[in-house]
Amino acid sequence: MFDFEHPSQRERLHALAAECDPATQDLLSRWELPPGARCLEVGAGAGTLARWLARRCPGGEVTATDTDVRFLAGLRQPGVVVRRHDVRTEEFPPGTFDLVVARSVLCHLRERDAVLTRMVSWLAPGGRIYIEDPSFFPAASSADPVVRRLGAAIVGTLTATLGSDVETWARSFPAPLLGQGLIDVGARVHCATLTSDNTAGTAWRLSVADLLPVMDQRGFLPAAETSAALAHLRRPEFVDVVHAMIAMWGGRPSDRGRERNHGVDEAR
Repeated sequence: MFDFEHPSQRERLHALAAECDPATQDLLSRWELPPGARCLEVGAGAGTLARWLARRCPGGEVTATDTDVRFLAGLRQPGVVVRRHDVRTEEFPPGTFDLVVARSVLCHLRERDAVLTRMVSWLAPGGRIYIEDPSFFPAASSADPVVRRLGAAIVGTLTATLGSDVETWARSFPAPLLGQGLIDVGARVHCATLTSDNTAGTAWRLSVADLLPVMDQRGFLPAAETSAALAHLRRPEFVDVVHAMIAMWGGRPSDRGRERNHGVDEAR
């Protein structure tokens, strides 16, 4: 599933980026980065966010990682380093980065809690971590029975095959960061409206198409229903909200900031 060799994988990643980047960049742009900032994006995918970070911190360095870096090969701009890296098993030295970002990564890892703790340890004093993952709770309450069926099939398939949690993990934010010794912990939710022809709808439709063979194999969505389901998503009148992108963040205290508030900050 979501194999980078799949013909539509590049298109799917770019559609996801077009859907998610504006909200992610809006929040990250509120944080001032130090001169020469060192940034890490885990699971950089198509590299759009890494490019934006590099433009935002000239003179710094953005390390863009993924387990498959074929779509990052074109990241040749100054300040970007591409590295093949498996966040489940490979480390960075403690205190390496001023900003650590991971979007749509931890929800798919069985070891998500342990990985998050290690990622926090990679923060330099004064550094921030930003985690963003999807939750499909909006699909469960959709008035559209096809969307409810697809949402349940996606959740069941990802849980059974990858050990993903696209229901409760992101819905619990920012609780996973509390108790990590961070300050200014906060959370934000963004729900995109899907239509048959916008980027959010395209991303969801391509993701569903990628998952359909496994859904059938695992018994979550019979093959007889698949073509009808995809046709339903292509209807000109299709409009729905099927998932939420939920973000959480926090900062490692600097030497001057250890007495600051350790409560929860809410994005406005």
